[in-house]
Amino acid sequence: MSFYEENRNLSIDKDPTWHWSDFLLIIAGIIIFFLLGFTVLGLVIQLTNREFSEIFEPSVISSLSLAMLEFLALAGSVYILGLRRKGLSWKDIGLNGISTRWLLAVLVISVLVIPLSGLISALTLAILDQPMINPQLDFLIPEGFNWMGAIGMFILGGIAVPFAEELLFRGVIYKWLRQSWGLWPGILISSFLFGIVHVDLSIAVAAFFLGIILALVYEYSRSLWSAVLIHAINNSVKIVLLYTLIAFGVDLTL
Repeated sequence: MSFYEENRNLSIDKDPTWHWSDFLLIIAGIIIFFLLGFTVLGLVIQLTNREFSEIFEPSVISSLSLAMLEFLALAGSVYILGLRRKGLSWKDIGLNGISTRWLLAVLVISVLVIPLSGLISALTLAILDQPMINPQLDFLIPEGFNWMGAIGMFILGGIAVPFAEELLFRGVIYKWLRQSWGLWPGILISSFLFGIVHVDLSIAVAAFFLGIILALVYEYSRSLWSAVLIHAINNSVKIVLLYTLIAFGVDLTL
């Protein structure tokens, strides 16, 4: 028996963890969480005598609020409407131990992924004849350098959001597609969906290729923590780099 066949037999459950109904319920829950979150934000904004549209304008508060809302909506829906409703544990979604060998592999892969994803975004911008500006700059650094934005975005955008996205896209969507349709359909479709939610084309293309790497790492390490760590390291390093450049007066809009 080959390594692939052995791993395939180990990673597919006879009784799939997720079904169509689970996927639809979790997605519906995410939408509801977002709507409730925007309602709460709207009430808070009204109490401070401001316009609701301000939540979509570039500011540290709006960026951190939206990042927090994404984390709560994704992680909350997966946990409440997925794991808890079905009586599953965190291990059932892949959050089990990671071996030392895979931990070292994760660090190596992260070092390669960071410049690779940046190169893919840059190539996409060049092909589209767009300015070489990070499309997420207004969201990540909306008011230039300040410590609240730097620390808050590092915690939320660098750690919390990657964790929540991995729960959904690898722990639920990839695992469900993998069990239903096989390895590569699961990888490609889940990665495509992961790219779509990033909206901007240059970020979406990079996210698609990142999704492929994350799904493969999850598949062969058999631990969702591997994908979470790579995703978090990728985001965190880029956020730290952006804020460091801004702190030293580098104009990133050129």
